Formats: sequence, C-alpha cells, structure tokens
Amino acid sequence: MEVTEMKALLKEIESITFSEHFHGEKVKLRGIAEDEVNSHLASPLKLIDVDDQGGEPKGHKYSFLFSKSGKYDLKVVVSIKDKRLNVITAHIQNIKRRKVYEKWLGRQR
Repeated sequence: MEVTEMKALLKEIESITFSEHFHGEKVKLRGIAEDEVNSHLASPLKLIDVDDQGGEPKGHKYSFLFSKSGKYDLKVVVSIKDKRLNVITAHIQNIKRRKVYEKWLGRQR
C-alpha cells in the first residue's frame, strides 16, 4: 500500500488501542509514550514509509515509519481491522543506521 493511501486510511480510524506487548518492560527503556504514538497516528503528516507485513487473525499488520527528527525515525508496528487500529510495538531508529541497512539489503537482492 502506498504512503498516500495509508495516510487516508489512518484518517478514517475510529479507535486506537495498545497491546500488552507495547506496555512491556522494553518500552520503558525506549522512552516512547502512548501520547507520542497517538499524535503520529492521528496526524500522519510525517509518515514516510509503509511496510505491509501480511494478514493475521487480529487484523492486517503494517509497519509505519514516521520522521521524528533530523537524526531519528519512529517505527510503529500495528494491526488494522475494520476501522480499529492496535499498536503492537514502537521503536526509535537512527536514520544513518537505517540507510546503511537498506543499502546492504539492496546488495543482497
């Protein structure tokens, strides 16, 4: 799914919930609050990439990449079913490291 299509879909979401995995021990170490994730999902202007991860019983799974700052991105993994979105996990990524990884993947293909 294209980024523009996903932005339109995110604007139609009626409810956002957070999984138990999101509230686990590692999220406290990552320093990511529900409010930050909610604000990015509610206003998807900073959405820069969408990765379709396939269907599951709880909904279709996607990985979103939001621009957080000049140095970091916010990666959010969600499942969407009907007009409900469930946040599974979130990570902060270093942009430089991500670009090196993408370049490496390109050479592997």
